[in-house]
Amino acid sequence: LFEEQIGFLPGDCVVAAAFLSYAGPFPSEYRDVLVRQTWLSQVRALNLPSAAEFNFADFLANPSDVRDWNIQGLPADDFSTENGVTVTRGRRWPLMIDPQGQANKWVKNMEASKNPKIVNQQMSDFVRTIENAITFGNPVLLQDVLEELDPVLEPVLAKNFIKKGNNISIKLGDKEVDYSPDFRLYITTKLANPHYTPEVSTKATIVNFAVKEQGLEAQLLNTVVKKERPDLDKSKNELVIKVAQGKRTQVELEDQILHMLSTATGSLLDNVELIETLDKSKTIWEEVNESLIVAEETSKKIVVASAAYRPCSVRASILYFVLNDLSKIDPMYQFSLDAYNELFLMSIQKSPQNKDNLQERIKALNDYHTYAVYKYTTRALFECHKLLLSLQMCVRILQSANQVNNEEWQYFLRGGQVLDKAQQPKNPAPHWISEESWDNITELDNLPHFKGVVQSFEQSVGSWEDWYRKKEPETEALPGEWEAKCNELQRMIFVRSLR
Repeated sequence: LFEEQIGFLPGDCVVAAAFLSYAGPFPSEYRDVLVRQTWLSQVRALNLPSAAEFNFADFLANPSDVRDWNIQGLPADDFSTENGVTVTRGRRWPLMIDPQGQANKWVKNMEASKNPKIVNQQMSDFVRTIENAITFGNPVLLQDVLEELDPVLEPVLAKNFIKKGNNISIKLGDKEVDYSPDFRLYITTKLANPHYTPEVSTKATIVNFAVKEQGLEAQLLNTVVKKERPDLDKSKNELVIKVAQGKRTQVELEDQILHMLSTATGSLLDNVELIETLDKSKTIWEEVNESLIVAEETSKKIVVASAAYRPCSVRASILYFVLNDLSKIDPMYQFSLDAYNELFLMSIQKSPQNKDNLQERIKALNDYHTYAVYKYTTRALFECHKLLLSLQMCVRILQSANQVNNEEWQYFLRGGQVLDKAQQPKNPAPHWISEESWDNITELDNLPHFKGVVQSFEQSVGSWEDWYRKKEPETEALPGEWEAKCNELQRMIFVRSLR
C-alpha cells in the first residue's frame, strides 16, 4: 500500500498543487468536476502515475489535525475539510468568503492560544495593530472586508520581505517593521458573491466557505448522528486517533530502520541488533497494517449506519435554504445559521423519541422540525409573506422527494405565453375566458399531463364556466376526466390559468 502511494506521488502532487492554487473559490460540485474531469484526465494523458480516486484532504491533511479543526468549529463535511486544508497549507494568506460566519468562528478557536488580533479596516488603530502583530508573531483575523482591501496590506499579501543578514522585515506604508515567522493573516468577508480584482486574487488564496445545500446537509447529518447515536460518533473519533497512531508508528519504524542502516558498520548480516530490529519491525508493521484494514472496514460501517439519518439532514437543509431565500423578498429577512443549528438541536431533543423504530423516529423528527421552523420564522414575517413561506416549504420538500414535475411548477410560476397567435386555436368563450387566460390554456395543452385540455374546453365549455364561476373553484371537482387525473398542484394550475 505504501509503495503504491509513493508510486502515485508525481500525479497526485500536481493535482494537489492545482487544487491549492485554483479550487478555493469554487463550490463543492465544481471542485469535483475540476479534479475528476479536468486535472486527473490531463495528468493521465501525460502518463503521470496518479491514484484512481484522488482525495485532496486525505493527501495533504493529517486525520488528527482534521479532528482538532472539527473540535475548534470547522464543520466535518468534506467541503469544509478541503477549505481547512487550503487555509492552513497554502503559501498565500487566505481570503475567506464566509457569509454564515463558520470560518470566522473556526479561525478564532484555532488561534485562541496565540493571542489573535481581531480587526476590521474601519478601526482607528488598524495599521498599528497589524504592525505589532507582524513584529511579535500574533495571528491577525481581518474580518468584514468588502471588495476592496486597504492598500497598506499590499506588501503583506505580496510577502515583500526585506532581508538584511539574518533579520527579515517588511515595509508598511512609510515604516519598516521586523517580521516574525509566527505571524499569520486571515481575512474574511460576509459577502456571499464578492468580485475581487485579479491583483487580489493572485496575492491571496480565495477560499469559499459559503454553505450550499449539499454541504449543509453533510454538516447537519453529523449533528443528528452525534445526538442520536453518540456511540457512532465516539467510534469515529477513536478510529481517527487509532489510524493516526498507526501511521505514526509506521513512520517511526521506517526512520528507526533507516537510521540503523546508515550507522551500521561491517557486514549487515553480522549485525544481530539490526536483524532483530528488522524482524520486530516487520511484525509490528504487519499488525499496524491489519489494524488499519480493520479500521477502514469499521469506518465504512459507521458511514452506512450514519446514512440512515440522512432524511433528517436533507429536510433540515432544505428548510434552511427556504429561509435563506426569504431575503430576496425583503432584505430584512436574515436568518443566522448558528441560530438555525440551535433550532435543529432543539427539535432533535424535543421531538417524540422512538428507539425501536428508526423510520418512525425520523418521520417524527422531520414533522416536528418542519413545524418548528414555520413557527419560529412566521414570528419575523409580515402577514402577507406567511402564506408564501408555507408554499415554499411545501414545494421544496415535495421537489426533494421528486413529487413535483418541474415543467408544471415552472408553468405555475410563469404561466403561458403564445408566440404564434396565427396557430392558436380559437377561444370558444371570449365572454368569460380572457385573452390572457386562453393563452394560458393553449400553452398548458403542450405539457404532457394536460394534453387534450384545449379539446376539453371546446367540447365542455359550459362545465368549465360553471366551475370557473364557483366562489372557491379550488375546492370544487374539476369537469370531466380532469378531476381524477389531477393532483393538488395540477388543480391549482387550472386556477392559476383562469383566475
